[in-house]
Amino acid sequence: MEARQFKPYFIVIGLMVLTSLLLAYTVDVHMTGEAGIQVALPEHITEWTGKEVRYCQNPKHQGTYLAQDIPDRDACPDCGHELYMMSIDERRILPSDTAILKKYYEHPAGQAVTASIVLSGADRSSIHRPQLCLTGQGQEIVREWTHTVDLDGRGPLKVVVLDMLRRGRMQDGREFEHEFYYAYWFVGKGRETHSHVMRMFWMGFDRIVFNVSHRWAYISVSGSRDSKTGEYVGEIDNFIQAMYPEMALR
Repeated sequence: MEARQFKPYFIVIGLMVLTSLLLAYTVDVHMTGEAGIQVALPEHITEWTGKEVRYCQNPKHQGTYLAQDIPDRDACPDCGHELYMMSIDERRILPSDTAILKKYYEHPAGQAVTASIVLSGADRSSIHRPQLCLTGQGQEIVREWTHTVDLDGRGPLKVVVLDMLRRGRMQDGREFEHEFYYAYWFVGKGRETHSHVMRMFWMGFDRIVFNVSHRWAYISVSGSRDSKTGEYVGEIDNFIQAMYPEMALR
């Protein structure tokens, strides 16, 4: 492998070393609460209607619900335990100041997607490569690729798309396979990238050059896919094109 292919990693490693030295000898790195997006998922995005996703915190149950479909969005309708926007595993793994928003959106034509925003706190481990969590849950990444979404009034947006496969067994013993996609990108204050490496670079750059640390957001869109038709790519385009203006800072 040629040396230039390692160049981004050398840059990141160098920045991490410099950042560590900076934090070791100074105490005035300014931690801001500013994010590069509107931290909200609206109830309506053009023709899409969204419902907030809630998770039961009972380890023996762990049900998932749509808040608008249950009597009390804070209590599990089946066991009475608390409902959160985070699953038990997410609350266990992520730092306490991590914010997560999730909504399940339906279109009159029958399409459905789940959109989420993960907003980092002071601990930057709030955001990491989603491949780690997805495969850790026993799901298979069939293909990983970069997709370009055309947006009005600005340049195109690059997102990472993961073609995913979930295998399992139903209660009657029959095996099943479910194909789905997972598309994501990262946004910081004045920064936007689909690359985890570049996100790390910009985090280090802002700390070293501007002595500030902003909140980063990790935005994802997921839904079912049919590998035979590939129509899900159009769904990714349509939903992100509708959602993006809703998240832009005003």
